[in-house]
Amino acid sequence: MTKRIRPKIKLYPVIARAVEEGVAYGVRHAFKHHVAVEVDLSYLEECVEREVMNALCEVLEFDDD
Repeated sequence: MTKRIRPKIKLYPVIARAVEEGVAYGVRHAFKHHVAVEVDLSYLEECVEREVMNALCEVLEFDDD
């Protein structure tokens, strides 16, 4: 019988990518019709991503592998 290989998923990068993509989409969607507003969208995205990941890290434990 063949031994099954179970890959270990690195959850932090997966979650970080989902947060990054979701925040980018949400920010672009939110400001889609507000082009007159002077906002640095990349800075806004960065701040939201950081705070969401900080909140997740308070309730989730990630392996250091």
